[in-house]
Amino acid sequence: MAPDLILGPRAPFVSRLRKPFVNLGQVDFVTIRRFLKFTVLQASCGLNRFWRSSLAVLGTWINAAVGIGALLWARRTLDTENRPPDSGRFRWGAAGLAALIGATGIAHTLPTSISGAFRSLGLALVGLLLGNLTGRILGLQRGLDTWGRNLSRHLPSPTGKPAGVPGALSIGVLLALNPLLIPSAVQDGLEHRWFGLALKAALDAVALHAWIRSLSPIRWSLSLLMLAVVLLWQACWTAGAAALAGWLQTRGVSEALMTACSLLILCSAPAIAGVRRAALANLLPTLVWIPVLTHWLRGR
Repeated sequence: MAPDLILGPRAPFVSRLRKPFVNLGQVDFVTIRRFLKFTVLQASCGLNRFWRSSLAVLGTWINAAVGIGALLWARRTLDTENRPPDSGRFRWGAAGLAALIGATGIAHTLPTSISGAFRSLGLALVGLLLGNLTGRILGLQRGLDTWGRNLSRHLPSPTGKPAGVPGALSIGVLLALNPLLIPSAVQDGLEHRWFGLALKAALDAVALHAWIRSLSPIRWSLSLLMLAVVLLWQACWTAGAAALAGWLQTRGVSEALMTACSLLILCSAPAIAGVRRAALANLLPTLVWIPVLTHWLRGR
């Protein structure tokens, strides 16, 4: 008997090549229009998500733009039309802005009633005193000064060898140790109030300009590394505050935390002006004390 009869009828041959997803001969104008409309909608949704995420860290974007501008300005040749600003006038102007930003932030979070406003102000002052006492006990300012002196040993000198990666990292960390960074970044994360970070960006720009001028010539990669260290630390605080914003609002302490941040920015004005050397790092526990006191009083 034939082998074909034993095995049965042979199955029809089927090509293993996959058919195209769309038959190009059947594509018409309507299909192309739908495809383009779908592509545009997908792109617009992606841009919308990127825009919303960018607004969450708007202060960091402002700081990045101002920092890059300072780096570009520092690499220009100094002449009569390109001189650094007067340090005295700049300090007093920045101190005035810090006082204005802090005062308006406190006024924005105060209750409308007179009694509630005085109660909130009294609570803020008590929290400030407790925060200062806690910072002194923990030695925050003393530890920050010690860390800064240790980092200063790794800084390159203008007459020594060119700046390397350790020197650039040290400069970036010194800029990131600014006590004004934490309250300003928290405000930006909670309610997108980027005014404090804009002020800090101006201070960072002047510091970066001074460093780059003193270490010239310096590679662009090292200059951007200095700025990246500051922006990364700042973005972490902003993103963390944004992630905890809903939880803080449910506990009723979001406004108290905003008041504490504005109070710290206001207290930084004398230090920025150079009137007195304030231990701003010792005041950072105020960010914990004022919300805790507010939550405790509401629970009574």
